[in-house]
Amino acid sequence: MKDPEFQSYSLAMFCGGERIFMSREAGLKPLVEWLAIYEGKYRGCLLHDRVIGLAAARLIAYSGMIARVVTLLSSRPAQSFLEGEGIVLEATQLVDNILTPDRSAVCPGEIIALETPDRQKFLARIYGLVK
Repeated sequence: MKDPEFQSYSLAMFCGGERIFMSREAGLKPLVEWLAIYEGKYRGCLLHDRVIGLAAARLIAYSGMIARVVTLLSSRPAQSFLEGEGIVLEATQLVDNILTPDRSAVCPGEIIALETPDRQKFLARIYGLVK
């Protein structure tokens, strides 16, 4: 598999060497969209995502589709969660938390994921955030 083309997309899923899904949108919205379309249809896939916070990591793991994630930036909580789920994470840079674009605060998705251990409550809050 070739290196991520993050200049062309922010998120892309590959399965069997073929690109199945791609988005240029930032944030959690492309992950939520991807889940709605493909959940349960694939297994053992590769995901390229520019940024992986804990919220993204939980969505990825809950999908059951991804075996490996390649990213430019990951939070340490996301790394720990994915490792615990048996998903390989390759991150160029690790940080304590994912911040808002202006770097003034921890991003809302990361806060929700850290504060909401219950899966169903977490999903409800995340879906509410991205709609």
